[in-house]
Amino acid sequence: MSDKRDVELVSIVKPRRHKLSATDVVNQALATDATVELIASGDANSLPQLAADGPASRMDKRLLDLDTIISEVAEMIATTRDHYKCIMFTDLAGSTDYKREMGHTKGYMRNRLFCDICEQAIEHHGGTVVKRLGDGVMSVFEHAIDAVLAALLIKRSIYGGKKKLKKLVGRSLDYRIGITCGYVKELPGKSQDFIGHAMDKGARIESQALPNQVLIDEIVYGLIHTKIRDYSEDILIGSPRNMVLKGVGISTLYEVSPKDMGLESRLAARFLRLFSG
Repeated sequence: MSDKRDVELVSIVKPRRHKLSATDVVNQALATDATVELIASGDANSLPQLAADGPASRMDKRLLDLDTIISEVAEMIATTRDHYKCIMFTDLAGSTDYKREMGHTKGYMRNRLFCDICEQAIEHHGGTVVKRLGDGVMSVFEHAIDAVLAALLIKRSIYGGKKKLKKLVGRSLDYRIGITCGYVKELPGKSQDFIGHAMDKGARIESQALPNQVLIDEIVYGLIHTKIRDYSEDILIGSPRNMVLKGVGISTLYEVSPKDMGLESRLAARFLRLFSG
């Protein structure tokens, strides 16, 4: 009888494992998705139970005080001043496909690397990070030239570290950047936020950019073209292109790039000619 009990006890005692290092933990997290593995193995009982522990309470039939909510929102909008800002949107391309192929953990790491690079460049040139927008960053600047310099610092930093970054995440960090200027309303609250036509336009400009391209509109160009003379040996500006921006209308866009890297539009055209004829 005692032998049988000993066998049963031995069978349920798990062997002691060595403590994993932080590097091992990261590698294991990147190598597998624990939730998917648990479900696939049939051990879903170990997942957190999200059902209510007790019976659900009765539905509250009282309504929210909409008059108070409407009054507070109206007062906030009415008392919010307009500010003239330069707005920059950055976006990491191909995030959904990347996460589907490489997993969400590695997708988060790729996104975090890109956003951290953007934020450091923005702060380096005196900009303010307003918020992260999923796969990118929205920021504001007091001066248009600072926004352009921040965008080019992002471009040069990613290009300069492309081998290191590709080795870490498995593919290149392709991105798009759009910059405009205009009047916006700064919304009061715990976190800074802005609304206005310029915000919508900045997002539309970014969406029109080629991979790794920085686009500015005619407003930014008008504010920086005299300043560019001071950076003429470093900054290249492409030819103007009239484009229709959804919900905005026609806008004249220019590509800006470090002179030693060339313009993405010319590189794309050269690549197209090479493989089309």
